[in-house]
Amino acid sequence: MLMSCDATVQPRQQTLARTAMISGRGLFHGVEARLRLLPAEPGSGILFRRVDLAGKPEVKAHVDNVTSAPRRTVLAASNGAFVETTEHLMSALAGLQVDNCIIEINAPEVPAVDGSCLPFCEAILEAGLNIQSAPRDLLIIDESQGVNDRAGEQWIEIIPSFDGSTTIDYRLDYGPQTAIPSQSFSVSMTPEIFLKEIAPARTFVLKNEVEALQIMGFGKHLTGKDLVVFDTDGSVIDNKLRWPDEPVRHKILDCIGDLALNGQMFVARVVARRSGHKLNHVMAKTLSTITLRQPELQWAA
Repeated sequence: MLMSCDATVQPRQQTLARTAMISGRGLFHGVEARLRLLPAEPGSGILFRRVDLAGKPEVKAHVDNVTSAPRRTVLAASNGAFVETTEHLMSALAGLQVDNCIIEINAPEVPAVDGSCLPFCEAILEAGLNIQSAPRDLLIIDESQGVNDRAGEQWIEIIPSFDGSTTIDYRLDYGPQTAIPSQSFSVSMTPEIFLKEIAPARTFVLKNEVEALQIMGFGKHLTGKDLVVFDTDGSVIDNKLRWPDEPVRHKILDCIGDLALNGQMFVARVVARRSGHKLNHVMAKTLSTITLRQPELQWAA
């Protein structure tokens, strides 16, 4: 289904009004982490600062700093700073249209919280948003851009939007033999709709995938109560879905966070089928190379 609403975007950059704090264990490594989200100057973007490392090295949240890792987004800089599993926090910031923020973290991995990005959103909104004096630049997509895997089973495309809105259409289809049924969802992106329809969607995984990951040393601290685990018959282990189509909503959540690494807000229609972090990163890189031009939109006062 398509959820429509006012496509107006705040014309000026935003940051947090006050410091926001959140803590918890990481999804893959289970290490306790504490985050402090700080207000930042206009034009500074999103920056992670590893306060537990000597010199407090920083890594910018940009696709140029993405390093290869399975099933998650990892950022790394040449100064030794790296942060894992950034996609949910980045989705929260992008979904709420936060342009500038310094994220202090005292561990290698962002907290998993409940597997969604809603707790991050709630912390940000409790701190409040501050509209800054600098105008917000928007990247207007006027030519279609697409990437796919070699088999053509996974792809993501960004095409022009003719009404000034940004929408995401996602189809999740793992084939007839999977425990997760085929699902589609389409959403017009505003902070209000993001909070209601996307932010609460949690990480999901198949039971056999959990077993394989734990053999590799990942997620040994997790149970079915910590994320959505599908059994072989399609039932959810020790948990309950928030929507029947929660998996496809979470894939949209991941997509938003990954595409935000292009470094600029954009106006376009995103159409994807089974796209994961790897293809999302390729598309973010593509977006980052497009020349920014000012939108021909009527800003709201």
